[in-house]
Amino acid sequence: MSVAEAMRLVPDLHDDHRGVRDELVLDSAVSDVRLVVRTDNGTVDRILAIVSGQGARDLLTRAWGKPTITPDSLGQPEVTWASETTGWKVKLDCVERNCLVDYIPYHVLSEEFFGAHVVPPGDLGRLRIGMKLADARVIAPAPINVRSGIATGVDGVREFVAVDDKNGTVRAIYLNLPRNAEDLIDKAWGKGNVATEVGKKMLVWPDPTTGWRATLRDALGSSHDLAFDNYLPAAQLLGDQPDKIDALPEPVLGKTVDEIKKAYKDDLTTSGHDLVLALPPTEWERFSTHVTFVVAAGRIAHISFVLPFKPHPEARDELLDLFKHKWGEPKEAEDDGKLLVFHDDDPRVVVREDTEHGAWRVELR
Repeated sequence: MSVAEAMRLVPDLHDDHRGVRDELVLDSAVSDVRLVVRTDNGTVDRILAIVSGQGARDLLTRAWGKPTITPDSLGQPEVTWASETTGWKVKLDCVERNCLVDYIPYHVLSEEFFGAHVVPPGDLGRLRIGMKLADARVIAPAPINVRSGIATGVDGVREFVAVDDKNGTVRAIYLNLPRNAEDLIDKAWGKGNVATEVGKKMLVWPDPTTGWRATLRDALGSSHDLAFDNYLPAAQLLGDQPDKIDALPEPVLGKTVDEIKKAYKDDLTTSGHDLVLALPPTEWERFSTHVTFVVAAGRIAHISFVLPFKPHPEARDELLDLFKHKWGEPKEAEDDGKLLVFHDDDPRVVVREDTEHGAWRVELR
């Protein structure tokens, strides 16, 4: 919620007379209790009652019953009271001379939170990796403005949007989840595909029906990060027709540089004399799939791109089957290593396995 919305709902909120930045207060009418709303970039970040002394736990226990004491993500004991009826959870932290009573929106995390298909929850699902921040702020201003994440109202779940300040774009979309989240995700989406990244295990759920892919990684302590990104399945990139690549809607081979620049416009960059088209990553790649249009004598002589499988070795044969489905059985040839010639017609399709990097290198001439 924005600060402006909060002040409309609670007109008595006002700046702290002590001049504390990013903090609003509300008179409690009790001398030893301060009611505080902490803000970040114009967004409500925390709602607190600050109680003088160390007696808050006894008071709250008499009011609400015994608290729940469980280890937090770092293994430290966390004292809480929660009510699904009111939709609030209170976390108590008594430090030095005061006790902090932290009010957090609360609903039990269940498999229904994740839905039947892989897609970020709420307004995050309307964002896209690489979207301009000016456009993204119209859709989801709070998680973009608050770098420390926003509580979702679901127990233990915070949503984050990481930004690329240099380019002014959305860099990452992810949720921080509690330790029990993996089992709930499995119930919602089925078992994730096991993959590795820099030697660390992760679970991946690609969903071709939505174009979103979710990746679960270990995060701070016992928590997990569930990152969402847009991807283009290799099967959709290739398509079924042997004489074209579906991800290239306009003809490329033999066309002039000017014709290609007109057809693909702002999506192209240059690499020396060649042109490069950036497509969303395929299933087992974190970064964009770069399709290179190699230029010779002012025209596109051939097209090349890489389809990786290293994070998920089983994908090697899955991709090979895609090639066979599209272009038929290959012939083997030797040219500085073993080549697979899939389509010796127009276009000629040559595929080379890059065993060092765990990828198939595809070239069309």
